[in-house]
Amino acid sequence: MRRLLIIAAIVAGTAAVAGVVVYGQMHMSLLTDRKASPIKTADRKPAPAFDRAALSGQPVDLRRFAGKPVGSNFFASWCAPCKQEAAGTARVARQFGSRVHMVAIAVDDKGPAAQRFASHYGWTWPVVNDPSDDLAYRYDVLGKPTTVILDQEGRIAWQHAGRIGTRPVTQVLDALL
Repeated sequence: MRRLLIIAAIVAGTAAVAGVVVYGQMHMSLLTDRKASPIKTADRKPAPAFDRAALSGQPVDLRRFAGKPVGSNFFASWCAPCKQEAAGTARVARQFGSRVHMVAIAVDDKGPAAQRFASHYGWTWPVVNDPSDDLAYRYDVLGKPTTVILDQEGRIAWQHAGRIGTRPVTQVLDALL
């Protein structure tokens, strides 16, 4: 009898978790369609600086991006939500062109896999590998994907953990330009 109760509890718990996941997927528009706006200027904090080589070998010094907003995406090539938003990230980058700098940070990933991911989705901007999660830690990244937008002065203007549509990212970048 006790074994049957344990099995029933496990099945009920699994069903509850599955229900929450399905509900979340069905109602993702509640997250992606709401109006997004940058953090108030006075409340923005400086983004942690970094100077690393991209997977392509080119140097990526965040300080050199000053003067334009920076769209950054913390991702992993094996991450399903990262794959789901990757094409949209490429569309946003094409839409804003040279008005915005883009940089991607591969977290918990291998360099070659991250490079294949970026190439597959048409990412033409630098991809920095973060094998020790140092950058993820400094940016308070709690999961993948995480989108971080910096203002023209290198301050964090907006941050979103989890998959997101293009509309909120576009709204924040438009507000900064």
